[in-house]
Amino acid sequence: MATGEQSNLRAQDNNSGRESGLVQRLRRSLEDLGEARPSRVLVGYSGGADSLALLSLLTNLAKHQGFEVRAVHVDHRARQGSALDAATAKSVAADLGVGLDVRAVLEVALAEHAGVGREEALRRERYRIFAKVTSAWGADLVALAHHQRDQAESVLLHLLRGAGVRGASGMRPLTEIDVPWWDAGEADIEARTLKVWRPLLGESVGELEEYARLLGVPIVVDESNEDESYRRNAIRHSVLPLLEQVAPGATINLARFAELAGEDSGFLDGLARRHVENSGNSRAIDRAWLMELPLAIRRRVVQFWIEEQAPTGFEVSLNRIDEVLRVAAVKGRPRTVEIGGGVTVEVSRNALSIRRVDEDEFTRA
Repeated sequence: MATGEQSNLRAQDNNSGRESGLVQRLRRSLEDLGEARPSRVLVGYSGGADSLALLSLLTNLAKHQGFEVRAVHVDHRARQGSALDAATAKSVAADLGVGLDVRAVLEVALAEHAGVGREEALRRERYRIFAKVTSAWGADLVALAHHQRDQAESVLLHLLRGAGVRGASGMRPLTEIDVPWWDAGEADIEARTLKVWRPLLGESVGELEEYARLLGVPIVVDESNEDESYRRNAIRHSVLPLLEQVAPGATINLARFAELAGEDSGFLDGLARRHVENSGNSRAIDRAWLMELPLAIRRRVVQFWIEEQAPTGFEVSLNRIDEVLRVAAVKGRPRTVEIGGGVTVEVSRNALSIRRVDEDEFTRA
């Protein structure tokens, strides 16, 4: 196997223009962090081509920008051969001169995520591990290799789920996530705020794969990514290629839409959060006050209110929000709207109140 320096030189010699562009754009992304610029970066490294490219690029950039890089590999134990993939990832990281932690997802931990599918349970545990390792090493953030196609897939997934502009804005370059964001119950999970950096959202998967190939080191291939019984895989292998045939550039344009929608949604979110903060009673909100707000703000107020007062572990869908507002628009006897995740909203003549099914009582106005 080539050494880290030899691998990086090979990529430069064979693909200097492309790598130069990637490095320049990554440097700009780093500069855009401003005060959030990190001194230690933890990289989520699956061993695949995109995360390999990110790990190599950040390792090279760190030499000139004065920050440290370490990697973490999450073994989901979801298929045979995952332990071998973890060993390969550790070997490649060492070849690049990067320390790597391998953490496995335990079956007993997955059992704690009742009411959600296995894919979502694995995602939750992955981010829990990211948060734990980030805290243990003292990293400022975790860098993930989501790219342009991932962004396009996320937009379509959210739209198919009935999301509004906020959901359809996809992933943001820098976000903060409270882990756990789900109701952990009695599970022994320390609450942490995880800062997530996605500097490759504007990069094409083809360019990242080519850069990774030219490094000349093993690339882990996850066969489960070909399984179209998973909705994201079906979009990747069937839907996006068809969209590209119908409208060439569809992937780029969907990712661009996410960027534009994110800017608009961020502005509206800020307004809505201020309304929630000023609403007074945190467990119940005044019905007349709510219905006087513009619809775009009204929807967000309901969403933020539910997510803050009774987190379900997933984003409240637009159709549930609209059902709450539809019921609230008609005066009459108290009615209840199921939100999901054991949460309901009761709409009375004067107020909207939240209850969880595991609570004996809930506040009414």
